[in-house]
Amino acid sequence: MDFFTSDLHFAHPKLAELRGFATVAAHDAAVMAQLYRLDPASDVLWVLGDICSGGVASMEAALAQLATLRVPMHLVTGNHDPVNPMRRGAQRFFPAYAAVFASVQQHARVKIGEHGVLLSHYPYMGTPDRFDRGELAQYQLPDQGMWLVHGHTHSAVRRSGKRSICVSLEAWDLAPASAEGLAAEMALGYS
Repeated sequence: MDFFTSDLHFAHPKLAELRGFATVAAHDAAVMAQLYRLDPASDVLWVLGDICSGGVASMEAALAQLATLRVPMHLVTGNHDPVNPMRRGAQRFFPAYAAVFASVQQHARVKIGEHGVLLSHYPYMGTPDRFDRGELAQYQLPDQGMWLVHGHTHSAVRRSGKRSICVSLEAWDLAPASAEGLAAEMALGYS
C-alpha cells in the first residue's frame, strides 16, 4: 500500500518544540517509530517535502535517519529541502537524496482508489495558508479539477479545500496517511 506524509522536519528544534517534544531526539524518534511500522515487502512511502529544517547539517541528519528505513521511498520536494529547485545550487544535493529516495521530483501523479491524484508539497494556488508567502506562489499548482495531496501547512485539519487533503504530520497524529485512509477521506465528498 502507498503511504503519504509531509513535513517530517528531522533535526529541527523549533518544530520539535511546537509538536510538544522536549528534545529533537525525542521528536525524531517518535516520527521514525511511525515510519518503521511500514512493511518493506508491500508498502511504499511518498514524502511530500520538508524532511529537514533547510540547513545542510539538518539535511544530512534527516537523510541518515531515513536511510535506515527499508521501505521504498519517493520525495516530492518542499521549500525546506536543499534539493528543491527553488534553491540556488540545489543540484549539488541531488546525489545525497538519490541515495535514499527512489525518485526526487517537484510534483507527482498517482492513483488513489478510483481517483487520479496530484502530489505536491504546497496546497493549491489560492488555498488559505498561514504560511503563505509570495515567493512560494510560483510553485503552487492551479486547481484544475483533480484531487491534490499536499503538505506544507502543518494544519491539524486534513481537508484543505474542495479537492485537497493535507498529509502534514499534524493532521495524521505524526503518522503517514495510507492510500486507504485518503480514499476514505475523498469518499466523504467535496467540502
